[in-house]
Formats: sequence, C-alpha cells, structure tokens
Amino acid sequence: MKLQVNLPGWSRVALGAGILGAGAALAQPLPETRIPCEIFIAGGGLGGVAAAYDALQLGRQVCMTEITDWIGGQVSAQGVSALDERPLQRENDIFPKGYSEFRRRVREKYGGDPNPGKCWVSVLCFSPQVGHQVIREMLDPYLQSGQLRLFTETVVKDLEIADYQIRSVQAIRNIPKHASVQPENRGDLSSYFLDFYRLEPTEDWDKEILRFEPPPERQDKTLPWVVIDATETGELLPLARVPYRLGTDGQSRWEPSSKPYVDPYCTQGFTYTFVLERSAVPQVPVKPEFYNDPLHGPYYSYEHPRFNFALIFTYRRIRGQVFGFGEEAIRVGDQSMQNWTWGNDWRITGPDKNFILTHEQLQASGQLDPGDWMGGLRVEALRRAEQHAKGFFYWLVAGRTDFLLQQEDPNFQKDFYLRYAYLRGPNTPMGTASGLSKYPYIRESRRIIGRPSLSYPEGFTIYESDITTRESELNRGRPFIFYDSVGVGQYPIDFHDCLLPDFSLPPSNNKDAQAPSYPYQIPLRALIPQRIDNLLAGNKNIATSRIASASYRVHPVEWAIGTAAGHTAHFALERDLIPAEIVEEPLLDLRLLPALQAQIQSLGNPIQFPGTTITATDWAQSR
Repeated sequence: MKLQVNLPGWSRVALGAGILGAGAALAQPLPETRIPCEIFIAGGGLGGVAAAYDALQLGRQVCMTEITDWIGGQVSAQGVSALDERPLQRENDIFPKGYSEFRRRVREKYGGDPNPGKCWVSVLCFSPQVGHQVIREMLDPYLQSGQLRLFTETVVKDLEIADYQIRSVQAIRNIPKHASVQPENRGDLSSYFLDFYRLEPTEDWDKEILRFEPPPERQDKTLPWVVIDATETGELLPLARVPYRLGTDGQSRWEPSSKPYVDPYCTQGFTYTFVLERSAVPQVPVKPEFYNDPLHGPYYSYEHPRFNFALIFTYRRIRGQVFGFGEEAIRVGDQSMQNWTWGNDWRITGPDKNFILTHEQLQASGQLDPGDWMGGLRVEALRRAEQHAKGFFYWLVAGRTDFLLQQEDPNFQKDFYLRYAYLRGPNTPMGTASGLSKYPYIRESRRIIGRPSLSYPEGFTIYESDITTRESELNRGRPFIFYDSVGVGQYPIDFHDCLLPDFSLPPSNNKDAQAPSYPYQIPLRALIPQRIDNLLAGNKNIATSRIASASYRVHPVEWAIGTAAGHTAHFALERDLIPAEIVEEPLLDLRLLPALQAQIQSLGNPIQFPGTTITATDWAQSR
C-alpha cells in the first residue's frame, strides 16, 4: 500500500541529458553515466556519513555525493572540529556506535590524547584535516570493496519523479581543468559555486553527468531504492516539491517562546571558520579593503566584558600544549579554530540578503524549472560571509573597536595581538588556499513537514515544548516520549539568530527560546516527508520547528539522525515497503516498528536514555 498526500495537477519529470542548464540549452548534450545503487545519499556531512556507515554494515550498496572534496561536514569541511556534546551522553557513552568510534579514532591519531586542542568549549577539539582523515578511514573498507561509491565535488542537478517516488537523480561531477582550481589552490566557494551547477563545461571545470538509479533487479519492486537528503540546506526538498519550513514558524501553544511572526528570511547565522596560530615573531596583518564596509567592520565584538582575546583563542583551540584560559596557557605553535557569534558568523538577512532562498525566490529565479537548479543559495551571501570571516581575523589581531562593549564603555579600546598567523594552504588544518573552511558551517536548514495524522493534522513536527526545560502549560517535567524513537540526543536550544543590516534583531527572532533541553529522542516520523515515498531526511532537515532545530543541529545528534535514516532505508528495502508504512500503519503489523528499533540497537545505537518511562522523571533531569 502506498501512503502519500496527493498534490493535484503536479508532476516533475527530468528532461534527461538534454536538460537546460542555467537557462541555456547545451549545443551538444553531454552523455550520462548511469550508476545503480540501493541507497543514494546526497551530502557527505555527518548525517550522510552516518547513514552510509550503518547501511554499509547492513550490506547495502550505497552511493554518496558531496560538494567539497572532504567528507565529514561539521568535523572536517566545515571546520567545526570542537564537538558539541552534553555530559549525560558523553559520560555514559549514550552515542551512536559510529560516533563513539569516530571519537576514539580521533584520539588515537593524537597518541591517545583525550583533548588534543586543550580547548575549553568541548572535551575533544582537533584539526579538521584529521576529522576528514578519520572519516575516510572508517569508510575506506567499503570504498575499496566497491560497496560504497563516493563522488566528491559533485552536486545534484535534478530529480526524475513518477508515482510519488524519485526514480533517478541527475548529478554533476566537477573535474578541475588546471592546477589553479585543484582543491588546495582554488579560491573561495562563492567564486565557483554556480559553476558547479552548470551542465556545460566552463573555463575551469570539465563535467561528468551522472544518473543514479535503482539496480536493475529492483526496478519493479514497490520500493526500488531509497534517497536520503543529507545536504546541509535540504537541497532536495524544493526539487522534490515536498512541504517544508524555512525560518521562524510563528507562535503556538507548542511554541510558546516564538514571536507571532512567520519569517522565512530569518535563519541562523552561518560561519566560515578559519585557524590562527601563535607564532614566535610578530606578524604584519593586512587590512582587507572591505573591512570598513558598514556590514563588516563595525560588527565585531568580544560580546561580554568577561571575554578577551585569550579566552577566544583557547575556546576552540585545536592544537594546544597546556590547558588554561589566559595568555599564560598559550604557547608558540598553538592553533585555534574560530567560530564566534560576534565574529565570523554571517547573520545579516532580509528579502534581498537572505542566504537560503525561499520557495517564492526559487520560483522567481527559475530554479524550480526542470534542469535549472543552481543550488538554492544566494551567492552574494556566501561572498559576504567569506569577507566577514577574513575581516574578523584582522579585527582579532589588529582591531581597536568593539561594537558592543563600546556602547557600554565609550573609552574601551581593544589591544593588538600581532604574534598570530592566519593559516592557509594544503597542509594547514582547513586545507584551503584561502584559509577558510571548504564549506560554511550551516546551523539551520530547510526542514521537512512530516505526514499528517489525527495527532498532527498539519503534519508531524518536533516542537519546542517536546524538549525544552522552560516552564509552560505543556511542560511535563520531562521531554515528550515518542513511541517511534530511532535515536537520542541532548543539547541546549541555542541560537545565533539572524540580524537586520543595522545589526538589530528582527521582530521574528527566537532569542527568548534559548534554554536547556531535556535528553530527548529522534522520532522516525521526523525523517519521513510528505508526497515522496522513497525520500528520507538525514541531516538538520528533519521535521522540527525552528526552535527545536536549534538543539538537533549539533554533532552527535546529526550523526544519530543519519544513523536512523540509514537503518530505516535498509529495513524498508529488505521488506520492500515504503518507510511511512513502518510508522503510519502500525496496526497492520505491530512487529514492524519494534523490529526496526531492534535492528538499530543491534549495531550499538541507543534509541532511549536509560530509565526512560512515562511516569519517572529522574532520568530526564540532566541539563
């Protein structure tokens, strides 16, 4: 039986190799290479890696695409190699087994050092390059055997959809034509982002057109294959025309901390990270020409009087020799990854400045026409964010102003810190010529709306009230317990909220929602979109409200989401049923959901915290 919400009068069919690219027909369409796989994963971040890792252990053939040349997302290409965790999970190892294995292997790379960076924001900070190496080594046996086929520097261009399923995926693999655009030499992402989505070869890039599809032996199955969207911004959601949310949701009894505004332009700030190193001799910083631009220079700040340069440096230090918070704990050769709210976060938004394009903007730009998808992002926002990060380095070492502190103390002047070098090049932690992370750290994605039911007539969603410790009429003294849990997580509801061009918060901001969370669950219904029967969400694009997503976005939770998606894909393929049947029709076969949950746990992945019951609350009191 097929379960879907019909969308009358709509269908999307890709036009094959003769498809239009960026509004211009190809004079000579490139041939397509057809690639069969049981599970196709778009996005090689932590969610995609986790989905692949467990699905491969279960014997599935997996194909994965990734826009950068590194896999691992947050811990590698995005440079956020300081793990965001809570003590309850960490001290009791209530992590997905693959995530625990990743942590163990990282420490092994450093000779068993429990915290190579001696940072204080986390118990494990390390080089992004090491993060990439460890992820590759975890997947290498499957790459060697051919069970996993990995396509880096590859983007999804279009979907072929029929009968409420994705029948094939068209992708573009970008091949550098000369040394200047090899990964270690090329410029910032904004300079070639659109080129990556063009079907025709460009001055810098040759193209290989790929078409991923189910294996021949499964073509006639009810479920021929499964597609997992593990991209950082939910790229496949508008292409598949599944309902999704973007930005703030507006107020409801389930979202008591929301403002009464729906604002699709207000997503959390995204960040290009970089690394600075303590040097033995003074450096000569060069002031960027854009530094005094009204959207850059005035913004930077320590944020609170209690913060200073040494605290920021040791905060996410990824190579350290002595643990500590002050300058006395910094040694020559120490390296620090920068990810600071009032530093390199790019938070400016508005109808003409937002980063993730809305459905209306995508329609107006023509990107939703068959074959005209160009990534769904505002490239100018990427460029601004790249400049902003480089400007933040200059401010750290040579700036004198402080946007926030000087409002409190007009006489405040920041000191110089000239014995710090900005690292760039192939052998540095980011592995880039620019010194910036290969891809920005994305905190907020498009988010699917789950399937409607009697309990969720507008579509399944994880709400603020399901996880927050903040008192409200729905506060139970514990989180909501989901019968269909397929993973667990915990992290405070934490916002790097959007800003208007004058650096003020818009009326739609969710600042008031910041709060600790209870230890919570990941329900299967949050991974299953409407309308498309063989698509699963596998990253920050699951069915959460914007407030809840601010907790579900961190490293171990993203891994748990991907793990659940990989297991669900295998389970559904093995039984030839669409994933929604596992959870939406439990009365047809009460064995399905427990069997999936048992499978997930059999590989060492928790789906509930120890002691979880609907009557006890002691287990839930960890903040």
